[in-house]
Amino acid sequence: MRTIRSRSRGAGSAPAGTGRRVLVVSASMGAGHDGAARELARRIEAAGHHAEVRDLLDAGPLRIGAALRGGYELELRHAPGAYDATYRLWHRVPWLCPLVAWLVCVLTRRRVLRWVRRGGADVVVSTYPLATLCLGRLRRLGRLRVPAVNFITDFGVHPLWVHRGIDLHLAVHAEPAAAAAARTGRPAVACGPLVGARFEQADGRAATRTELALADADRAVLVVAGSWGVGDIEATITDVAACGAVPVVVCGRDATLERRVRNGVASAGLRAVVIGWTDRMPHLMVACDALVENAGGLTAFEAMRAGLPVISYRPIAGHGVENTAAMHAAGVSTLATDRAALAEAITVLAADSATRRGQVAAGVAMFRADGPALVLGAKALPVARPRLVAAAAGRAASVLVALCGAGWIGLTSGVGVAAAAGAGVAHAPAGGGNVVYLGARLDAAELADPSVAAAVESLHASVVVDARTAAAAPGALRSLSAAGVTVVDGGAGWRRDADGERAHPAPWNRAEQDVTAAGLLARVAGAPVSLFAPGR
Repeated sequence: MRTIRSRSRGAGSAPAGTGRRVLVVSASMGAGHDGAARELARRIEAAGHHAEVRDLLDAGPLRIGAALRGGYELELRHAPGAYDATYRLWHRVPWLCPLVAWLVCVLTRRRVLRWVRRGGADVVVSTYPLATLCLGRLRRLGRLRVPAVNFITDFGVHPLWVHRGIDLHLAVHAEPAAAAAARTGRPAVACGPLVGARFEQADGRAATRTELALADADRAVLVVAGSWGVGDIEATITDVAACGAVPVVVCGRDATLERRVRNGVASAGLRAVVIGWTDRMPHLMVACDALVENAGGLTAFEAMRAGLPVISYRPIAGHGVENTAAMHAAGVSTLATDRAALAEAITVLAADSATRRGQVAAGVAMFRADGPALVLGAKALPVARPRLVAAAAGRAASVLVALCGAGWIGLTSGVGVAAAAGAGVAHAPAGGGNVVYLGARLDAAELADPSVAAAVESLHASVVVDARTAAAAPGALRSLSAAGVTVVDGGAGWRRDADGERAHPAPWNRAEQDVTAAGLLARVAGAPVSLFAPGR
């Protein structure tokens, strides 16, 4: 738990003086939400008022917040496809968002209200989506009687980012502000990102470039991947170097990633500057000619404040894809879709061109209003109370949704995360030396071809067979298994609809089919099938 206070005081007493008291609820899910919260608190303190920052992840029972953070990071790193599917699910079924708000509020409301009461807050601000849902619901229930403000730190407005109980939405740009207003019918203002003035005031380009061993003619590109170092940063470094630029890589707090990047750069013979966690980002931005990032988060906004053009490349799943696309559409960044587009963007934006000047000006123009002043002036608006019958139905539906969600995770992303972590994955035996394990995926015709069978046996390869193939050529599969060839479960196999197109069954149906396939293969092959290698 982190707090920022203007002066020490007792846990149950309010601060003295006439200044307003602001509670900021953030979450330690990366650096973006916390960075905005700290900057907001700093400015409020500088204006003579009182601010306190709390972490919503500390508000839940049984360390559920730490589990949520760990699961989120694990999914981003090892199962980005599952995270992307979950992220987009709420765009398709936004009517389920109130159920999420109810669940979050049930888990966190007691401690959040205690923070409000003990701090004597006059205004409460959220910089994290789930905190917004909690505050919005508390306002609608009448449990929170002071104004609730939502500061949207992302460029893309996810359905879980807004709530009709919030009194004022603040956004980094006019586009997300308009989206928030349209979804809630509540006031929304574009005030610009919450970025410290040190990014605008930084200097010392020549000295920093000398420190980084950069010559005047070098095109230096700052490559970042957030505080967690998530994304395909190593491929990005290779692509930036291939474009003729010198990558200046900041690896965040991931020491393992820093070592891996250093070793990879050295083994590939690339010229690059690799840095771990640093608080000198303003100086690095002044020293470089462009920024390459992958999430459209706080670092991108810091670069805009510093006058450094932003290029988005290889965006991470979910919010990264949505943010970078929205920023590109607004003209404040450039989204490069491949290496050729990246090379063109670096060539144009790293030079003193009209395109660079226009994009930088658009980014600087985002910082249009004083967010803290808007927070301090927020007023409590009338809110419609939820109907009791609807609330009871919502609670019952929430239980059903939670059960369905657990099933979804278990059948889809849970399996992917477990496999990425090494569960159920075959590994070479210790001390086995340099050994290659070869598996050949065969269709029915190949399975029945004697020459293919002979080649598989001579190579001592395994055969990967799906259930549809096994059903089409059971005798050939039994012959291979009898000859000592290992059979690997290839899943149920794709079905085709009447038009000949591939059919994509629901994840739970696909999982059921995969389980059924293992039993069928074992019966047909006449031997247990212990390895699983689905075609997808």
